[in-house]
This record gives sequence, structure tokens and C-alpha cells, in this order.
Amino acid sequence: MVNPNAEPSSVSSNFALDSSSPLFLLSSDVPGVSLVTVPFSDIGFGGWRHSMIVSLSTRNKIGFIDGSCTKPPENSPQFKQWDRCNNMIISWLTNSLSPDIAESVQYSDTAESIWTQLNRRYGTVNDTKVFEIKNELASTNQGSLDIESYFNKLKKLWGELRFMRASRGSSCTCSAKSELQREDDENKLH
Repeated sequence: MVNPNAEPSSVSSNFALDSSSPLFLLSSDVPGVSLVTVPFSDIGFGGWRHSMIVSLSTRNKIGFIDGSCTKPPENSPQFKQWDRCNNMIISWLTNSLSPDIAESVQYSDTAESIWTQLNRRYGTVNDTKVFEIKNELASTNQGSLDIESYFNKLKKLWGELRFMRASRGSSCTCSAKSELQREDDENKLH
């Protein structure tokens, strides 16, 4: 039986969270929620990744996927709360993936591990993915789509291609940057 007059346990008296801590969870932070409107299913990783970063950032949980919020030792008063947050983020990540992809990461112990696996598998630039996007761009036509839907489809494909090619020209500060931008604009026109 618990004595209501007893002092709180040493864990709770030594460890208090403020709302700015990455270990802080709101009462609305529950497992089983998808943080994005469309779960990732092998297409559009760049957009999905960006949406997840925005969602996790608003919840102050980026440190769990980039490794900056490290796992404390098991005897630390913060360990249980870190583990709780990590598991919450694992739930958010897996619920934001298609069932097949979620199954492939279901035995991961940390949110960082899942994030790393997904980035390695889907975020790496390879010529096959670039070709597929360019091929889809070339074969996309308005057909029965209204102009807004057609434009949104093209914008999504160009965004994905820009994500795939981000390392090539976006960080360039040399005199060739304007030429790269002009070439990119010309490609979009074609």
C-alpha cells in the first residue's frame, strides 16, 4: 500500500521536466498517430522526409532522429522518460510509413536507427531513381486532370528531383550557379 504522506521517489524528486525539454510529452502526444497526411510508400521520400522533420521539429523531437538527444545511462533518472519519448517517436515514424516499409524497421530499438535506415535506403541519390522521376515528368500530361491538379503533380515531381539533386547546385556559390539555375528552369520548361 502506498503512503500518501511519503516523500516522492528519488527519481521524480531529482528529475523534473519543463516544456522546452525534448523529453517533455504533451497529453496529446499519443502512439498510433501518423504525423503526415500520406504515409511513405516508396515514392516521394524527399517530401515525406521534409514533412516528418517539420512535424518532429514542432514537437521538439528532432534530437531523437539526428542523434543529438542521446540515450542516458539506465541508472539515470532521465532514462525512463527518454525511453518513453523514443518509443513514442518510433510509433509516429512507423505509423507514417506504409505497412511493408514499417515491417522492415519494426525491430529497431531507436528512432534514430529507423531514420538512418530510411535515409540510407530511400534518400540516397542514384541514377535509377533520377531516371524514374525524369521519365515520369516526361510522360506526365494533363489528360483529365484540372490545371491545379496537373500543376501540383508536376510541382511534386520537380520537388522530388530537386531533393535528389540537392547536392549538385544548391550549395554552389561559384559563378556557375546562375547557369545551373537557368539550366534547371529550361529543363522544367521542356
